[in-house]
Amino acid sequence: MHLSELSHPNQLHGSSIQELEAVARQIREKHLETVSTSGGHLGPGLGVVELTLALYQTLDLDHDRVVWDVGHQAYPHKLITGRYSQFHTLRQQGGVAGYLKRSESRFDHFGAGHASTSISAALGMAIARDRQGLSHKCVAVIGDGALTGGMALEAINHAGHLPQTKFLVVLNDNDMSISPPVGALSTYLNRMRLSPPVQFLSGSAEEAVKSLPFMHGQLPSELSRLKEGMKRLAVPKVGAVFEELGFTYMGPVDGHDMGAMIRTFQAAHRCEGPVLVHVATTKGKGYPYAEADQVGYHAQSAFDLSTGKSFPAKRPKPPSYSKVFGQTLLKLCEQNSKIVGITAAMATGTGLDLLQKSLPEQYVDVGIAEQHAVTLAAGMAADGLRPVAAIYSTFLQRAYDQLIHDVGIQNLPVCFVMDRAGIVGADGPTHQGQYDISYLRCIPNFTVMAPKDEAELQRMLVTCIAHSGPTALRIPRGEGEGVPLLEEGWEPIEIGRAEQLAEGDDLMIVAYGAMVAPAMATAGLLQEQGVRAAVVNARFLRPLDETMLLPMALRIGLVVTMEEGCLAGGFGAAVLEAFQDNDLLVPLLRIGIPDRLVDHASPEQSKQALGLTPPQMAQRILDKFGSALKQQHREAQPA
Repeated sequence: MHLSELSHPNQLHGSSIQELEAVARQIREKHLETVSTSGGHLGPGLGVVELTLALYQTLDLDHDRVVWDVGHQAYPHKLITGRYSQFHTLRQQGGVAGYLKRSESRFDHFGAGHASTSISAALGMAIARDRQGLSHKCVAVIGDGALTGGMALEAINHAGHLPQTKFLVVLNDNDMSISPPVGALSTYLNRMRLSPPVQFLSGSAEEAVKSLPFMHGQLPSELSRLKEGMKRLAVPKVGAVFEELGFTYMGPVDGHDMGAMIRTFQAAHRCEGPVLVHVATTKGKGYPYAEADQVGYHAQSAFDLSTGKSFPAKRPKPPSYSKVFGQTLLKLCEQNSKIVGITAAMATGTGLDLLQKSLPEQYVDVGIAEQHAVTLAAGMAADGLRPVAAIYSTFLQRAYDQLIHDVGIQNLPVCFVMDRAGIVGADGPTHQGQYDISYLRCIPNFTVMAPKDEAELQRMLVTCIAHSGPTALRIPRGEGEGVPLLEEGWEPIEIGRAEQLAEGDDLMIVAYGAMVAPAMATAGLLQEQGVRAAVVNARFLRPLDETMLLPMALRIGLVVTMEEGCLAGGFGAAVLEAFQDNDLLVPLLRIGIPDRLVDHASPEQSKQALGLTPPQMAQRILDKFGSALKQQHREAQPA
């Protein structure tokens, strides 16, 4: 059967191992063809092809539920659930989403863009099933990296206390970081321990002993200890941990042996209570370049399939904000041993890989555990270090309680660098960094800022580290503006001090962070229409430079704010509140992301759809203030 004929995974039921392996080859071919052309996540999906096919041989997706952790490992799932013909549109505007999305397919039972949520969601589905008297299966598929997240461990702890709840967790261990190698002995012991005859005899023997008249229905402590001891002999050390937590453990099983996995999943479904199947896979399986460099090929831009190398840029690009941050932090760490860089499993994405390689003693990776990262940084700051926590904007949301309680209330000098702030493109709603402006501006003691370019980023990082309280610095995805970088002697910026970049008497534009350059371009377009706009780089969200903004607004009379974040509670709202608090009543137009989700597309396409390009913003300003601007010009004419 060809993938193009598949509209339902149940169509593969009853296929031979050879037929399933043929489908696996087709999945890899389509996956590689698509990602090499348009970019996307590569290694995770290649590693779970056999796992997906084997698991779905034992499930009926008309009724059973599967929750894939994160979702970029679920590309094979998408290919066998009716999305083959559209798969070439992956992560493109109007195309197939890069993550699971309930609105995209009835087979996407739960959507997620971050890790460590699958066990909680699937356990919730199992509880809902039991409460309604139903009998379908509920499965969570989670990677070993995601298992470092506290939420996953909380869910395991809960599930272990529900011995009557049938529930399966599939641990996709793709780097063997928490288990011994897969071997014949462990496979044999596991198969024997969990085979139906042994399970029957074990249970029957236990019940027979307990039913003896002088036992009063209880198993002697000596026999209980013997039973537990035998169980530990039959599982590897990691398995014993899960057994102690209330799970039946199976594995490790070879994640590329279709037959072994089908047998294991079938055995798991026969067990009562929560079960964990430990599957050892190879990330990037089937593509040698991805197998050899599992970090580099986790996600890729478009590349040459024959060489594995990315296509060169058509023209040289400025360094990315992440790279400039990483280089600057490394230099600062070389000068001050108290500075420590912290990441939550995103060293390369945030630029901290430079620090990791050069000064590993000043680098900490906590795994996928943002909450822990924030409070760890708070503890470091409380005892004299200067931690810099680099976390994506969309992921820092997970640690909101810690931002308030552990950092803000205690006024500790932790610097947060929020990468991927604003519109990030093809990863879609779960990854857009559109909320940090709103969720940070209300936290006590925080100083919040955003640079207009990469050189200002350097100075702001120095400002953050020199400050005596908590700071947050947002930086956008992608390359900088191409301005010259400062090599040394960076001076801090005065806290709360904005800068005026353009003169004008007709209109005042106050822009924040990544919107400063578009604001200047918008002012240029307005100039062509005879409108002279003053442009202010706000620099700081908290505190606002009221000493500059209030007099200018009073003098000019028309104000526009620009931000690459949600308008609700955002930068424009902060300016509006400052005006009202000071009894300044002037017309104000807020430009930013309206109250809607930003779907997957290129950043340029998203900005076009949101009306955030300079021509669109110039037109919005003229539509809003055209009459007032004409009146101003008439009044300015000599009598």
